[in-house]
Amino acid sequence: MLNCLIIDDEPLARQQIESYINRVPYLALAGSVRNPVVGKTILDNEAVDLVFLDIKMPQMTGIDFLREYHISQQVILVTAYPEYALDGFELEVTDYLMKPVTFERFLKAVEKANAQVNGTDTIKTVKHQPDYLYVKNNQRYEKISLDDILYIESMLNYVNIVTTKKKHTIYSSLKNAEACLPKDKFLRIHKSYIVAVAKIDAIDAGRVDVGGHKLPLSRTNKNEVVKAVLDTGLSLGGLKDE
Repeated sequence: MLNCLIIDDEPLARQQIESYINRVPYLALAGSVRNPVVGKTILDNEAVDLVFLDIKMPQMTGIDFLREYHISQQVILVTAYPEYALDGFELEVTDYLMKPVTFERFLKAVEKANAQVNGTDTIKTVKHQPDYLYVKNNQRYEKISLDDILYIESMLNYVNIVTTKKKHTIYSSLKNAEACLPKDKFLRIHKSYIVAVAKIDAIDAGRVDVGGHKLPLSRTNKNEVVKAVLDTGLSLGGLKDE
């Protein structure tokens, strides 16, 4: 369970994040305040794992808050101002959300925070079980059948392994994850995505449909993806570049 603190001077913005927190089973609301100084008091006196921090506030900016107080908790910046993204990442924030925040984007951010708080996850293979991966969460290894994997998505220092059953957020680069996969079954379709070739439902000029998910297809990878799918026996119509 991650205890969350919201620091934002906009009541509607706080309400939105509060409603999102209530929808995620492993999140709990520890506090929701408009004043950064009050927020720091809560951090000093309560068990907080994750801070949702606005940037432009009248008492103190979120960037100044991080520089002055050296917050040890996971921090997700929530702002309407993209020009502060570089400052945020220099301060090693977990993620940077642009208002208005969608629930899907919120969920990606908190999954990164959850993976960071609950331990370093890794991906392993076992030689005598070539059809499976093992992902480590804390001290527990979980077995994933390669046949269940739909696609793998890169998120900075993490990857999402999306299967037909659930999604695993793993501390790993996409390159390391790719090295654990058989090259005849999985294919890079974009700098941030690897897909299971057998799970591809459709391809168009800039998109691949996999298990109900619509994923980006880069121009440089398109020909290789089409060839791989054709080799599996799936018949495709003509594709045109955009």
